Amino acid sequence: MVVGYVLVGALAGLIASVVALLLGASFWLAFGLYPLVGSAILVLLPAARMLVGHLADQGKAAIAGDSGNPQGYAPLIEPAPDRPVAVTEAPMRILAVDDDAFILELIPMISAKAGFSEVTPAASGEEALKLLTGSDTPFDCLLLDISMPGMNGIEFCRRVRQIPRYRQTPIVMLTAMRDVANIGDAYRAGATEYATKPFDIEELGMRLRRAQETVHAQRGTGPARQENSECRRRIRIQNQDFELPEELRLQAGGSLVDPTALSSYLTQLPGKEVAGVQMLAVSIDEVEAVYMRSSSQQFVALLEDLAATAVGCFGADQTVMAYTDDATLLVATNYANPLHAINIETDIERRLHGNVSSKDAGIGISVGGPVQLQGAKAERAGMATDRVIALAENRAMDKQGRSVAGLLRR
Repeated sequence: MVVGYVLVGALAGLIASVVALLLGASFWLAFGLYPLVGSAILVLLPAARMLVGHLADQGKAAIAGDSGNPQGYAPLIEPAPDRPVAVTEAPMRILAVDDDAFILELIPMISAKAGFSEVTPAASGEEALKLLTGSDTPFDCLLLDISMPGMNGIEFCRRVRQIPRYRQTPIVMLTAMRDVANIGDAYRAGATEYATKPFDIEELGMRLRRAQETVHAQRGTGPARQENSECRRRIRIQNQDFELPEELRLQAGGSLVDPTALSSYLTQLPGKEVAGVQMLAVSIDEVEAVYMRSSSQQFVALLEDLAATAVGCFGADQTVMAYTDDATLLVATNYANPLHAINIETDIERRLHGNVSSKDAGIGISVGGPVQLQGAKAERAGMATDRVIALAENRAMDKQGRSVAGLLRR
């Protein structure tokens, strides 16, 4: 646009000079008219354009006002139908636990930058437990240092999860250690997130915002955080829902976590540790039929047995597991020995059938995997999960096909 104004100004100045010469003006007068007229045009054209635009806008506004609001009253904005009324959320209360005084001063500043100003510091696990049990208003999120004298963050996290109203509270572990053993211990103890020191302001802020989303979801379901901790995982089979009790996680030695926590665990693994972790899926053969002939209690008992059996195969301190919504058990393990699907399947079935609480010794399972974690950090969990589930489904179909073929040969 500016270049256009310059060209028009130059052309107008040139025309003025030529006209002056044709009318008998001196060369110097014609030469002086060139910059004078050109500069005037360069200033007047934008001003004229702005004036015309302003007048046009006023005209449109007047027309709109006359047609839509003849009385000249301020327009009324009607609320959209069925729009929920916004409820002011209480600020998220954060408890930060760290034996380092500098970190305890730093966390409130970083949290404030992310929009969270209610941070209560505690210098030890013992002090933090007193705050948790002595406060009438529960904390909404916990930030825990792993390495503390006395009660460390892992033990503190386990104790927190035993307090009914804190069983589902978001817990972010803070540590400089990024090895698979410490990360696994944190998630098995009940952590939902894992943040490394030195702190990245954006990273910690993102984790706090995710915790806030969880808190808002919990506040919106059920009466007044009524033992929010009693919030349970739902599994859906044959269009029917049933809930997994908290005891199911405890029966599996802490290795059984929420699917979101398993995904976070796989995402947080450092690159040097990824190669040592393998992923499997364990599905119950004909799970719909098993579910239909079982009571909810019997089916939950079967899931307990299956999770405990998987832990027995790989070791509680080497395994992080989660059930999907259709009761497929996802297993991430850093088990040192080579894994083969058929051997794992046989071992789990043998252990499962030998368990006295397994009423149906004929229940079969199909194992998909193991697979190595691959892809970008943010994608590795989803890629591995999809692959092992597909492998387990293929294994189940293969077994079913062989069974049908065997019947036809009889």
